[in-house]
Amino acid sequence: MLEALYQNEDILVLDKPAGLAVQPGAGIRNSLVEAVEAQFGFRPFLIHRLDRDTAGCIVVARSSRAASLYSRIMADKERCEKVYRAAAAGVPESRTGIIRDEIRTPSGPRRAETRWRLLASGRGFSLLELELGTGRMHQIRIHLAGRGHPILGDDRHGDFSLNKRLAKEYGLKRLLLYAARLSLRTDPPIRVEAPVPSHFRSFAAALGDPEFTAALGLELPPPMPGAEGGGP
Repeated sequence: MLEALYQNEDILVLDKPAGLAVQPGAGIRNSLVEAVEAQFGFRPFLIHRLDRDTAGCIVVARSSRAASLYSRIMADKERCEKVYRAAAAGVPESRTGIIRDEIRTPSGPRRAETRWRLLASGRGFSLLELELGTGRMHQIRIHLAGRGHPILGDDRHGDFSLNKRLAKEYGLKRLLLYAARLSLRTDPPIRVEAPVPSHFRSFAAALGDPEFTAALGLELPPPMPGAEGGGP
């Protein structure tokens, strides 16, 4: 069941779960397009995309006219703000930064820009908030990995030995990246925020770091009886 974060006569903003492909294709048994058609009763027009493993805010249109209109809005950095959150290995030396490393594409190296800021750190990991200046495939994942801070759970650009350890110690099985917020300067303005994905919540709870958990807007589970010398 998909959660609708916002809808009007033109668009539907959904909270896409991790692991759900956006569109049909070879080897894909179910996709967002088919799920929207089954649940909401219309065949959606895609305006933008998220990687299959990335959860969070995604916009689909109800008509080709709406898709054309909102594609222009979302391509305009003055009218559209997309904010992502990621848990990454290591802790950056500064609290904010911009990565402008080129990214290889089938047509050759392309300019790419990712802005980031540090929200929290703990136990050797960082919670980052990121915005895209460009929209290359896997851009955030490639940029962070290239700077020595791969996203946890990234099985394509990440640290595979670390992922294996995290799976064993914390039960991590999915990419810790999601599209957290979306703002469109329309009339009226549209601003939506996706809930923290369940796999993010599970990792934060297993990590048990107060700063990391608080930055996600979560609460640490209460300690087990006797965990701090109390006991019955």
